Amino acid sequence: MINLGRLFYEAGTPSEPDVASDSEKQLLVSSDAEKITWILPPPTPQTTAGKARQPPLAVKVFFLSAAAAFAIFFGRPIATFAGLAYNSVLHCGQHHEGGTVDKPIQITAKLWNAELVSDRAGWKPECSTGQDTCGKAIDADGDRTFWQSETKPGASHWIAIDLGREVMIHSLRVEPSLESWQDGEGGAARKHLVEVRATTAEQWQPVARGAWRDRVGGMCSSIPERISQAIVTLTSWLLSKVATFEPRKARYVKLTVVDTHEVKGKDVGFVTISNVNIWTLPIPETPPFGGRWGETVDFPLVPVTAWLNPKSGRLVTVASYTFDNYQADIHRNTLMAEWDPASGNVTEQVIGSIDHDVFCPGTSMDENGAVLFTGGSTSDRFTFYDTDKGWVRPEPNRIVQKRGYQGQTYLPDGRTFMIGGTWSGGGDDKNGEVWDGKVWTSLGTKIPASRIKMDPGQCDPQWKGRPGCENRDWQQHHPWLYAWKNDYVFHAGPSKKMNWFRLTSGSEEAKDGGVRADDSDAVGGCAVMYDAASGSILTAGGAPNYHWWVNAEDKKNNPAFRLPATNHVYGMTLGEPGQIVEPKRLSSMKFARVFSNAAVLPNGEIFVVGGQLHGEPFFEDTWVATPEIYTPSTNEWRDAARHSIPRVYHSWAMLLPDATVLVGGSGLKQEHDEANHYDAQIYQPSCLFTQDGKTLAKRPIILDNKISEHQLGTEISIQTDVPVDPVASLIRYSAATHALNNDLRRIPVKLVTQGNPADRKYTAKIPAEDFIALPGYWMLFVLKDGVPSTAKTVRIFKK
Repeated sequence: MINLGRLFYEAGTPSEPDVASDSEKQLLVSSDAEKITWILPPPTPQTTAGKARQPPLAVKVFFLSAAAAFAIFFGRPIATFAGLAYNSVLHCGQHHEGGTVDKPIQITAKLWNAELVSDRAGWKPECSTGQDTCGKAIDADGDRTFWQSETKPGASHWIAIDLGREVMIHSLRVEPSLESWQDGEGGAARKHLVEVRATTAEQWQPVARGAWRDRVGGMCSSIPERISQAIVTLTSWLLSKVATFEPRKARYVKLTVVDTHEVKGKDVGFVTISNVNIWTLPIPETPPFGGRWGETVDFPLVPVTAWLNPKSGRLVTVASYTFDNYQADIHRNTLMAEWDPASGNVTEQVIGSIDHDVFCPGTSMDENGAVLFTGGSTSDRFTFYDTDKGWVRPEPNRIVQKRGYQGQTYLPDGRTFMIGGTWSGGGDDKNGEVWDGKVWTSLGTKIPASRIKMDPGQCDPQWKGRPGCENRDWQQHHPWLYAWKNDYVFHAGPSKKMNWFRLTSGSEEAKDGGVRADDSDAVGGCAVMYDAASGSILTAGGAPNYHWWVNAEDKKNNPAFRLPATNHVYGMTLGEPGQIVEPKRLSSMKFARVFSNAAVLPNGEIFVVGGQLHGEPFFEDTWVATPEIYTPSTNEWRDAARHSIPRVYHSWAMLLPDATVLVGGSGLKQEHDEANHYDAQIYQPSCLFTQDGKTLAKRPIILDNKISEHQLGTEISIQTDVPVDPVASLIRYSAATHALNNDLRRIPVKLVTQGNPADRKYTAKIPAEDFIALPGYWMLFVLKDGVPSTAKTVRIFKK
């Protein structure tokens, strides 16, 4: 979901991001974005004898102490709470700038021109229980009245609203009863389903589901009323629940609450709603063959890293030590959420047993489907996520060099390689390191990190020489690594200079791999091996520097900025290891992007989504709302359907076995809570639709869809319900974070008909080369006239 504050807003003056040239303006999707002011609702004035009261000094001291405790409890900076909440405590007096508080607290940012449906005259609510009080959820009294469902533990509770007219519904925000919260009774929605429909004759259409975070709990319910009322504005913001989805034309909206946040370890069995707000957002028509956006999955954390468990089919995500923030080398726990695509259920868990905060780690997936996490916020640790056991803490659990933001990949011989990563663990060179299943071994200067460094002096020409322009701490971030033959790994970037790393034990060495001569360094760009059989790699976008602003937090006094992202695209084909690779400049994307993500589709096309023109973490002003799809056979890009939730820094994209793409995350910074996105969206590629782009096409079916295991060089036997195209796709399961997904690769495989063609039996030959069919779990898709099936999961292993 988008940040809660986003849904209190009013349109202001149009504001266009600074760009260096007219050509760059053409790359901006948000150049016409309006400046939006989020508004926290004004507190009710309190007076004594007609005069505004000043809070006693003791109350101020008590409040600030409570704010400090509140901040420590949540791991938030004290200023975050003391600033917002102190202004609200002074609603009975004056705010810190003087004058009575008669206006809402305002926070400003840029967003599309969404509109609150403010006219409720035609609204008609209907509820699961308590019909006589149902209207209190939408009346003009706000949190002074509320609807409460009947107490039925384990039951679902719902409210449906007839808006009286069709609108493009974009998001829904509900507030529980503050009175119920203050009394410690609960009733705040947690697991939920949001549905819409245009008429009562239609079936309800799901648009969002998942689990909302309990951002407050009952911790303040025992505070005396005078003090608890002082933080009512902040509390209302924290308790609010928001579901954001791609706009749907509808007249009816329905919220079903499956359970509520527990009170003293129990589901209270009822729901309270004091207010419902609905926002609309017009959106352009989907371009031809642009696909469509489906449901939103709501998570109780900002999902920064994601992977699929190939055995259970569930998607696992992690944030950091808490749900909306990170810190380096302090914490030893991780917050995790898991989504089951089959049921739509979202669960969460705090993982403390691994002694590791796995935010900003290196990630790779081994032959058994286990994900190996290295470094990150706990820069000297490593951890496994096993497909059966879950989280596993190895002993000892130390890597050789502390690091974060490194690149990592699984190797054909069962080892794992990583290099780079200077975000955490100190600023020295993070040389290559190998895990052999028992110990980590540093490769030292044989595989030096100096080979992957990027140029730090990339300021815009007008600021050349400005103090701070040369920024070196990001130079070894997120290297693109691809395992290849004869124990070699190819380093494709993001530095424009590329490398070969030979990892034969005892004979390690680094060799020149070529250069993207007319490119800049492309940190935060994306890369994907879309045809492993031919060694074909595509790289797209990126920026010459990790930070657009020289000082993002003090732009007024230091307005200097660096170079923007590019729209450059390169193709390269790996041949014999150690030979110079000659990149070929391909057709450029329409939009320049940094912090974008790429996923390869079953038909061999490449889906690039998200990103922004100016590569500054947690600043979304220039985010790109239009994804693009690349067709290798024609060297052409086309626009995909636009989306309305920014996906930039800390976002990811993951191909699912049903051939859709889940795009999620972005943010994880308490000081920039407006950039925190607690959700993911399902993208349905155009290959799933008929020519009209709206009707789902009939899909072929692999009849035996159970997981099977196959040795390299052997055949996979399948039977389908209809005759299928002669070429299928194998796409590897992998883990994604920070625009990096090194283990992802696709192999086009020929299908050979067995026996009578009417029997629709085929075999697919797995390549014998382990550097092509990297051992591990893969998704096998067959296609009928280009329409993919749901995948069959296969495990490919070495002898």
